[in-house]
Amino acid sequence: MSNQINRLRGTIDIYGKYADYFTYIVDSCTKIAKLYGYKYFESPVIEPKNLFVSSVGESSDIVKKEFYEFTDKSEREIVLRPEGTASIIRAVIENKIINQEIHPIRVYYMEPMFRYERPQSGRLREFHQFGIECIGTNSYMDDVETLIFAYQIINSLGIKHITLSINNIGNFNSRSKWIAALTKYFKKYEKDLTQDSINRINTNPLRILDDKIDGKKDFVKKAPKIDEYLTEEEVQYFENIVNELKRQKIPFAIDPTMVRGLDYYTNFVFEINSTEPKLSAQSTLLGGGRYNNLLAKLGAKDEGCIGFACGIERIIEQIELENITLESNSVAKVIIAPLDSKCNSMALDLLIKLRKHDISAICNFNSNKIRNHFNLADKTKCEQVIIIGEKELKNNKVLIKNQKTLKQVEVDAKEIVNFLKGE
Repeated sequence: MSNQINRLRGTIDIYGKYADYFTYIVDSCTKIAKLYGYKYFESPVIEPKNLFVSSVGESSDIVKKEFYEFTDKSEREIVLRPEGTASIIRAVIENKIINQEIHPIRVYYMEPMFRYERPQSGRLREFHQFGIECIGTNSYMDDVETLIFAYQIINSLGIKHITLSINNIGNFNSRSKWIAALTKYFKKYEKDLTQDSINRINTNPLRILDDKIDGKKDFVKKAPKIDEYLTEEEVQYFENIVNELKRQKIPFAIDPTMVRGLDYYTNFVFEINSTEPKLSAQSTLLGGGRYNNLLAKLGAKDEGCIGFACGIERIIEQIELENITLESNSVAKVIIAPLDSKCNSMALDLLIKLRKHDISAICNFNSNKIRNHFNLADKTKCEQVIIIGEKELKNNKVLIKNQKTLKQVEVDAKEIVNFLKGE
């Protein structure tokens, strides 16, 4: 009988080529975040259940169906973090960052999230999100810059098969009038809705608009639109964003049915979706928007905020579907190849020396066969192989072979750092 223990359903092990994709995407996102002046932020994996009930909404799928929740030994209701924004805002308030930092506060995160969903393509129970939050801003230009940031991430990865959708869902006052109209409208179509949507009619009919089943029905698409209930100020705010996006030549479409799935969103929302047929059921690669009341809801002074998050695993699927070749992700720049056990000490000295000068290097001390060293070089995609034989050891020199040009030169061991840096 086997004693093998397997991973839980809805989780994956990240290794090999998948790990190369994963780290490349995270590195790309992080590099862009730093260009935009964002600082890294990390919140706990476990949070009080009420944090998300209060922020994302009691009628949301996250709260109703997807919490990983438990009661700890002190009888506290705990959940594994299902999304990043509420945790960041909680932390910014609790640590008094909101009172200390120059506004807007710009932070980014890359963390695992947990939702108890039916696992399928593009949907895992443990998944990773890269996200950003711009906290304490009421300028529409920050909305535009945030969207440009999001668009740059997708472009940096070479992804082409996408659409960008935006919408104006108004503030809570405008939306309450819209919700009342939707409630009255959908009551006429109860027999044509799924049970989930029927339950939402009196709690949050907005969720019917982007429901995976009902959202595609004609009568849902013809439901009352938010445009009828927006104030002049809200209309002008959205028009300013639209005009700036046009000026920046960013292609987009206005989708009046897009509301996003979390209660804290207000005014401007957006999504970048895949057009790949295989991802049609889970097509959102990146989504976000403005949330102008979350700080106040969680106990701080009311200020405007905007942010977005993207799913790393879903982006990897998109990259694979588009057959995108990412830049070489080598394990090390250099491989040291000792051809005799007598050369091992010199090889170790060189490893230490190179690493002190920020040159990544590895060595296989288990073999002295040159064929094995070059096989390792091919598998790890290293740039240079440094060969040490008895002759090189005696003369304190090395042979360096460039793996791309196949050019081989003899270099004094004392000059190896200068040589490699010059390369």
